[in-house]
Amino acid sequence: MNRATFVSLAFLCVLPSASPASDYAARRTAAKQQCEAIDPSAYQSGLFFNPDGYRSYYVQSECFQKAAVQFRDARLCDRVRRRWSMLSSSWGVSSTQCQKLVSNGVAADRTELEKEKQLYAARPVRLLRFRVERNGNGRDFDFIPEFSPGYAHGYRVVLEIVDVREQPILLHSDGYYVDPNSRLNIFIRQADIRSRFPEFQLNHTYKARATILLSVGMGGDSGYWSDEFIENTFPLRERSQSLTIESKF
Repeated sequence: MNRATFVSLAFLCVLPSASPASDYAARRTAAKQQCEAIDPSAYQSGLFFNPDGYRSYYVQSECFQKAAVQFRDARLCDRVRRRWSMLSSSWGVSSTQCQKLVSNGVAADRTELEKEKQLYAARPVRLLRFRVERNGNGRDFDFIPEFSPGYAHGYRVVLEIVDVREQPILLHSDGYYVDPNSRLNIFIRQADIRSRFPEFQLNHTYKARATILLSVGMGGDSGYWSDEFIENTFPLRERSQSLTIESKF
């Protein structure tokens, strides 16, 4: 078993490598492009079985309004035009209605995320210690984090080598359900370490940093959350913790 000397324990804003990249921007761009491909003059009207307000509209405007609501992006409401019709009500697809729906969606999202924040703050899981050991095959490694009892939930668990390069060297990053009974033993292949860190040496001491990060997701089909919204509501520094040790690999 390798010996590890405690170096630091900190609550911090985790480096980018510690959290997975959000695909919010890519999804939003794809939705916007889909709307832009629609003929701006195309419309539907006389839809008497639709709810009041939605019986006449420009098809492109309806698309932009749905995208604005789905991505909670009021800027897309600027692309929504109301189609005035004497016989069919059309207020439901309009810039004003779009802004209202986006605002209502953001408020509901904030309530949901604030609730998650309160649950976590009441009993946060803490990373107590961790170790990196040579696996029984003599070649690869086991990353073994230990947690305090706390809010049972999904967390991202990350292991990095730090202070060797300008940027941390990511060894592992994945999501796990952590509860009081969690006993994680995470297998890390030496070949994977060398693919990211060719100068890696066996039996050498490195600074290893482990991070635990509460996963909050990015909403869903009813409304996707941008990184900015999540950070403003439940910042990374409030739902993450890092521990750094010196460990002989």
